[in-house]
Amino acid sequence: MARLHRGDTLIELMLAFAIFSLAAVSCLTILNQGVAMAQRSLEKSLVRQQVDSQAEIIRYIQASGDSAWTTMVGDKSVAGSTGRLVTAAGGPLPLSGPCPSVGQLSSGGANGFFVVPKPSGAGFDIKPADAANYTAASTYAQVTYGAATPKAYGMWVQVVKAENATSNPALRTVLDAYDFYIHGCWDSVGLAVPMTVGTIVRVYDR
Repeated sequence: MARLHRGDTLIELMLAFAIFSLAAVSCLTILNQGVAMAQRSLEKSLVRQQVDSQAEIIRYIQASGDSAWTTMVGDKSVAGSTGRLVTAAGGPLPLSGPCPSVGQLSSGGANGFFVVPKPSGAGFDIKPADAANYTAASTYAQVTYGAATPKAYGMWVQVVKAENATSNPALRTVLDAYDFYIHGCWDSVGLAVPMTVGTIVRVYDR
């Protein structure tokens, strides 16, 4: 006598597929989040290296007496000056909200710039963060030092005068001091807001 064997119903099959699909999607989501986190960590490390590179170049320019120092700390509002000192009322641009545009960096006294070695290998060039030299980062914030035409991608420097020199020992300030705000801003994977890296380097005009 043949026996009847009860099989899976259509509802049970659909439920099994739904559970499997949910598990697969969850695993892929977790995997993608892990990959995105690793990529963001790598990008941040690379941008930090770029920021440190700009800081070291600025320190070297001051210590070596390179003529680029005068360009960096000069007041552009003075007739005939090509200086990059910030003259905007609000000071350096904040690292909040969307990455600043070229217009924000190059107008209104913001005077953004970046520093690169001269092609000849002797000395440094101060490049203004304008439409010819600056654009938003497509991958991560960086300066292309080795390119035929160096360019900044989502990275800029601003300088403000922090202390005025005085000969009065009671005031303790005997040297001019400048604060260099070095910023990197770029859009990364899996984030609704830009990633940012920034530092402030104080340099005394010895």
